[in-house]
Amino acid sequence: MADADFKPELLPTDVVPKHYDLTITPDLKEFVFKGTVRIDLDVVNSVDIIELHGLDVVINKAEAKLPDGSTVGTGAFPLISLSGAATGPTKVHKCEGVVSKTEDTISIKFATGLPVGKASLTLDYDGELNNKMCGFYRAKAMLDGKEEWMAVTQHEPTDCRRTMPCFDEPALKATFAVTLIVPSDYTALSNMPVKEEKAMDGDMKSVSFDTTPPMSTYLLAMVVARLGFVEGKSAKGVKYRVYTMPGVIKQGEFALEVGMKVLDFFSEYFNNAYPLPKMDMVAIPDFSAGAMENWGLVTYRETALLIDEENSPLVSKQRVAYVVAHELAHQWFGNLVTMTWWTDLWLNEGFATWVGNFAIDHFYKDWDIWTQFVNQYTNRALQLDSLETSHPIEVPVQKSSQVNEIFDEISYCKGAACIMMITSYLGMEMFRKGICAYLEKHKYGNAVTGDLWAALTEASGKDVKTFMTVWTKEVGYPVVSLARADGKLQMEQARFLSNGKQLPQSNQWWVPMSLLDSEGKTVLCDVKDKTGDVAGTPAMAASWVKGNAGQTAFFRIRYSDELLAQLGEAIESMKLLPVDRLGVQSDSFALAKAGQLPTDRALALAVKYANEQDFTVWSDLAGSLGDVMGTWAKEDTEYEQLQKLLLRVMGKAYEVVGWEPKAGEHALTPMLRPLVIGALGRNGHDAVKTEAMDRMLKGGWQSVPADLRFAVFSIVVAHGGVEGFEAVLKVFKEADMAEERVRALRGLGYAKDPALIDRLLGMTLDDSIRSQDVFYVFGTLAGNRFGMDRGWDFIKANWEAIFKMFSSGQFLLGRILKSAASAFASEAKAVEVETFFKDKDTTGAERSISQALETIRLNAQWLERDRAAVKTWLAANT
Repeated sequence: MADADFKPELLPTDVVPKHYDLTITPDLKEFVFKGTVRIDLDVVNSVDIIELHGLDVVINKAEAKLPDGSTVGTGAFPLISLSGAATGPTKVHKCEGVVSKTEDTISIKFATGLPVGKASLTLDYDGELNNKMCGFYRAKAMLDGKEEWMAVTQHEPTDCRRTMPCFDEPALKATFAVTLIVPSDYTALSNMPVKEEKAMDGDMKSVSFDTTPPMSTYLLAMVVARLGFVEGKSAKGVKYRVYTMPGVIKQGEFALEVGMKVLDFFSEYFNNAYPLPKMDMVAIPDFSAGAMENWGLVTYRETALLIDEENSPLVSKQRVAYVVAHELAHQWFGNLVTMTWWTDLWLNEGFATWVGNFAIDHFYKDWDIWTQFVNQYTNRALQLDSLETSHPIEVPVQKSSQVNEIFDEISYCKGAACIMMITSYLGMEMFRKGICAYLEKHKYGNAVTGDLWAALTEASGKDVKTFMTVWTKEVGYPVVSLARADGKLQMEQARFLSNGKQLPQSNQWWVPMSLLDSEGKTVLCDVKDKTGDVAGTPAMAASWVKGNAGQTAFFRIRYSDELLAQLGEAIESMKLLPVDRLGVQSDSFALAKAGQLPTDRALALAVKYANEQDFTVWSDLAGSLGDVMGTWAKEDTEYEQLQKLLLRVMGKAYEVVGWEPKAGEHALTPMLRPLVIGALGRNGHDAVKTEAMDRMLKGGWQSVPADLRFAVFSIVVAHGGVEGFEAVLKVFKEADMAEERVRALRGLGYAKDPALIDRLLGMTLDDSIRSQDVFYVFGTLAGNRFGMDRGWDFIKANWEAIFKMFSSGQFLLGRILKSAASAFASEAKAVEVETFFKDKDTTGAERSISQALETIRLNAQWLERDRAAVKTWLAANT
């Protein structure tokens, strides 16, 4: 869809909201709530019909008030047929003149027109505390061993309309004054501090909060629960609390420490103080996303906020620290300055992803964040963006039902990778100057991508718009071919697609190339045309050369046979930095999948990593080898040979890390150890299998160090039959920590026995597993050659129940379907998946299904194309 043709479906602009005065009374026994909202409006054009958003709310009374104190009631509503719709407005409300015009918009007809000027609209309504993890919903908690319910909001992207009738678009910012009427022994929280608390009859209380700054509706937040907290005050004076269920208060201390440091860091770095007097962070037992950046009241999954110093591994600490930093970055990028429409979602998510990593790197230097960034963000984006069914960073979003699907690796990871590319291009000083100016100019307002380019251009004097436009407005990215001829390096760019297609590219990318030679010298050059060459350095004419040094830009490198062979030697002798060793193999396996490099050549390169001991390099390489093994999953002989290859290449790393920590080991070895042990044990390393089984079945799971538990759980389930499965299932059922239960749940997905796999799948529908965690089951089974078919067959057989579990448009459904289907590697399976979904309602998951189908077909092409060569190579080398 061309930009010129793109027009999102927005509310009429006759009235503009300025302030909401909201009172809500939740009923945690009947799972309903009563609400009254007064919306102060600017009437731009005289109207007798106001249209706003509302979903699953029933309006009992509607009334407008004018500045002179007079009121205007509703009149009979003419049932105007919707343009192009099969049916007209429907009557679901208890007030004359109020109809639901569409599924999520409400039209209110007044007896007389409202004149231009000021007016207020007051609505009394009823709503449902749903179980869909969106809008104002109920979450199940455990308190003193008993089930208890809490009420919590999740409004992003378009679910504030489930909590109250409102103008639910990001550009329609307003202020909010909230009052919650709750049981007297419950905690009530909202974005702002408590203004007044009053006792009421019936052991109830009224809690009113200060008025917010102007903000978008999706940032409005409320929590009603019995909670405990840890608290502190940041160095800059912000009152800070972390709320948890009463029994686990101490587990909030790590997040509190990180949060207070990071919030002050951002205030200083952005030269723009955090504008609210408090920051609350709350752990929610049922939560669809990882966290939500509501201004002043950030909500989290328990696993994204809580840390037990004895039972949480380093990987969990890193995750919590990053997620906290990401959400706090949103207090500026997203909350203070908000994208005008969801097309520019990346201004929120791409920035928060990069800046969150930037903050954690500032405070935890030994975590080597920027190498991990390439593995966790850049490479995930490169993988998705190599599909024809990917989308641009600036993606046209026409209707609200499409929004959830773009909370993906493009908006987050490619957006963040492009920010990294910009910082490398401009330098950190100019970049900081530009984003500070951007925030100051647009604070409390909205912005589009062009506003950011303008600020960075003015600050740096460089033409950022020209540099970046193709990267954000067009889908995909280039592969740059490097070859040596006549003492020069020749470069050629083309769009990279995993299916191997050669599609015409109307605009060339402006590729910022950094070339590193064997002497440690770097040459910077821009590749703006389809082809180009550079003289480079004397070493580049004779010895190895690494393109995209530091992996700071968003593209892949295709080396000539000569250059790749030389890099293999440099990798084997550990002459490249970890981030560059990571980049070479990542590009090579991606090229193999696309048919631009023989897969046996990529496998031969992997052997060069036998001396590798860096966690992040191994994490990425294990993923690359796992991709090959997943595609060859049905080729029994070759699969077993690939397992042997993995054991051989990873063997030295195991000898180094062992099972026990060693004095003076690298800061990330506690993450490398379980990666190596888990991979070796699951793939048949006898000594590792035996040790894991002994530790779990003889010593008990609590005797296993926290860093090793997931690795041990997965090995025990993979090789322990019923006994192993039952042992890990016991952990899932009895562990107090959500993090521990998730580790066990993921471990159960490595079962091989069909009956055990079916037991696990059955748990997804019998309330044994929280709906927020169901995707772990299907994701793990998709990577299990014994479980991938059963997982998919279960979805087909139980489609209605699975679809019902997730609200229409919720991203978790798309995530489940994409992971379950993408693992296959045959055209027959692609046809089967395509046929199954042809007559199904997959609202909000259409893009995910298209990407899954493309992935199945490119896997099939890869297998068919390289089956014989891989068979020959493995026979000779394993």
